Amino acid sequence: MMNANLNTTFLTRPRQNRDTQFAVVPSSAHYLAQMEKCHQLAYGYTLDNPSEADNEALTADKFRQHLEIFPAGQFIAVDKKTDRVVGLTVSMRVDLKAHDAAKSWAELTNDG
Repeated sequence: MMNANLNTTFLTRPRQNRDTQFAVVPSSAHYLAQMEKCHQLAYGYTLDNPSEADNEALTADKFRQHLEIFPAGQFIAVDKKTDRVVGLTVSMRVDLKAHDAAKSWAELTNDG
């Protein structure tokens, strides 16, 4: 695994106050459909047109799997006024010595 050196500025920077309109919270099943839509908007495809989506397209079912496998590592940004997902994380830690770094996300995750 890669070791990152923390910048001390990171440790002392101002933090978000409670007056912000957005909150970053752990993902939950309640937001799966919105997470799917957010991903589609970010990458410019729809599941209504299968030719636009590839095997890296994240669906509500794939997000559900992420929550089951690694629940502590999934986050969303929610507009607190509308309860709408406006952003999300999709990440994975990989030991590059143990895996072929040239593989795609779909290959490394067995299609998500």
